[in-house]
This record gives sequence, structure tokens and C-alpha cells, in this order.
Amino acid sequence: MILLILDYDNTLGDTYGPYGEGNIFRTKTLSDVTKATEIYEKYRRWPDDILVYQKLIEELQIKNPEQFFINNWMPKQLFPDVIPFLKSLQMRKDITTVVLTAGDEIFHSMKVKISGVTDLVHQVVVTRIRDKSGMIQRLHAHYQPEHTIVVDDRINMVWTDFDFPITIYEMDRAHKKEWPWIIHKLDESLISKI
Repeated sequence: MILLILDYDNTLGDTYGPYGEGNIFRTKTLSDVTKATEIYEKYRRWPDDILVYQKLIEELQIKNPEQFFINNWMPKQLFPDVIPFLKSLQMRKDITTVVLTAGDEIFHSMKVKISGVTDLVHQVVVTRIRDKSGMIQRLHAHYQPEHTIVVDDRINMVWTDFDFPITIYEMDRAHKKEWPWIIHKLDESLISKI
């Protein structure tokens, strides 16, 4: 069995694009975009580098956050290849797919759910710890795969950090980098490379 671990932000979802939370918080909450931007920037990068979601929701006076984000097109933030790729993996019994994302637990869980990804993977794990290597080791111990594949847009680990077979790919949706461990989209070739 292969364990496929996928990041969410800028790997599955375009969080900096028009349907990303930054744009939604800045342009869809208050009539004064400058004031909304000030509030967003105030909470965007807290000392632990995690969006302080609850404080942001309160200050921007968002009453029903899940419905607010659905109404403002957050489900459209997925890159076009994501749903077809995840649906193709659902038919494969030899692959277990996990989304591992770092951020505010409430916000990231909601974001993954309303995007439709939650129903297409085996598990969603949200952690506040940016270094995901410890969580990857725990997921590997839990699922006990023959091989683990990690895809993330922020790679801060190498295969020698682990004592099990692992392939680590950096997602570069902007096509700014070209190396063997860099990928630009999700497709079956990702699995067939191991």
C-alpha cells in the first residue's frame, strides 16, 4: 500500500488566488476594503505563523463563516486537476490518501470540507506545527505503508529525515522551478514514479 500525503494550501487549493481566503477576507467582508485589509493583515500572521481565525471572524463580523465562504466561492479555490486526481485515487485500493495541512484547526477543517476534498480522501489532519515531519512519521506508523509520498508547496524536509521509504515532491503551480523533485500538477505519474 502507498500512503499519499497531500498539503492543502497552494497544493490542492489556490489560497492566494481570487477564491483564496485572503482575497475573500479583504474584499467580501466590509464595504471599506482598506479597513478589511488592515484587519486581515493584523491577524494573518500571528507569532506562530497561523491565521488567528476566530479573532478575524469576530472583528470582521462574519455571522455564519461556513455559509459566508460558500457564498463567496471558496469551493472554487481548488486547482482544476485536484478533483479528477482524487477521484481516480478512490478507485485504487492500494493507495491511502491523507490531507495534512498546517493552520488554524477550525478554519482549515472548514476550508477542506467546503472544497469537497474531505469526501475524496481517507483522512484530513490539521496541525498548528509548520514542520510536518513528526506528523508524517505518525501517519506512517498508523497506516504502515510500503511507501509514502508527500506533496507540499513548502518543503522543509528531506528523505534522510525518515527511516522508511519516502518520496517528497515540492508542488510548484507557478512553474518557476524545474528539478526532478518538483511537480506542477497532480496526475497518475506521481504514483507511477516510485
